[in-house]
Amino acid sequence: MIVERHQDYQLTIPTVPVGGIMDVPLALDTDAPFAVRLVKSRNLGPTGLAGFRFETPRRMYQSQGFQTDQIQDVSAGVYRASRGVSLYPQIIYSPGGTIVCDVANNTGAPLSNVKLLFRGSKLYDSSAISLPTYPARLSGLPFTYQTIVQNVPAVAALVDNQLQIRSDADFAWRCGVCDPFTLVQDGTPSAGAVFNPANWSELYVTLKDESRKAYSNQPIHIDDLFGQGNPVATIPNTGFNANNPPVKWLAGLLTPEIYIAKNSTLYFDIVRNDNPADPATGQVVNLYFRFVGAKVFAQ
Repeated sequence: MIVERHQDYQLTIPTVPVGGIMDVPLALDTDAPFAVRLVKSRNLGPTGLAGFRFETPRRMYQSQGFQTDQIQDVSAGVYRASRGVSLYPQIIYSPGGTIVCDVANNTGAPLSNVKLLFRGSKLYDSSAISLPTYPARLSGLPFTYQTIVQNVPAVAALVDNQLQIRSDADFAWRCGVCDPFTLVQDGTPSAGAVFNPANWSELYVTLKDESRKAYSNQPIHIDDLFGQGNPVATIPNTGFNANNPPVKWLAGLLTPEIYIAKNSTLYFDIVRNDNPADPATGQVVNLYFRFVGAKVFAQ
């Protein structure tokens, strides 16, 4: 029997020269096949001037030409970032396989820190790995865990932050939100409890299970894993941020969900590399993580 475990593979290209770059390999782990179901870009550049394509396991391009995951906002006359391009049917790569990628760049200037995020599942034989899952008989209760990581400076590496699951039930984690502000009760005077004007730009997270086995090959940008209710300031003269438009206000979905047994821990590392001199994205922030899903009670 096949069991699935959430997996993110990310390809980071420090610089994409004018004209683009071809045949960039993304090496996959050797422990299990990988089923990719969504692709998301970051720092790729405007639609029509930049795009990506990648090869299937049979060394054929997945798309006829270069594509983008940005979507057109007709009312505003711009393209905005999305949560990514869904792939149906899924594409399955063998253990130790390679996803070969091309990136086009006709912007007239080099692109920096371009990222392609491939989201899906590792597919394990049930005899090869032990994963917690639903009991045969259960009752569920919608539930949100909150974890606060305080005083994160502009440059930081914080290892093994914890989401601790209580002893009363397992937890099925299905989506997440992370904001840099304190939640207040509706109707409470706003003095001292308004949206934090500070935010982040380069802040990344690595999710890890109870044994500290990572769910990704690289740290993933926090805004690609979690939603946020307080987006970063807009880029001048555009009316929106190229990577963080209103789509970020939606909770980040995990498909498949991550099932966590009671009395166990989800670990996560945080890496931040912002400019301390930037008043918008260089200040110390408190990270309010909300893990949204359901408690699972065995019957």
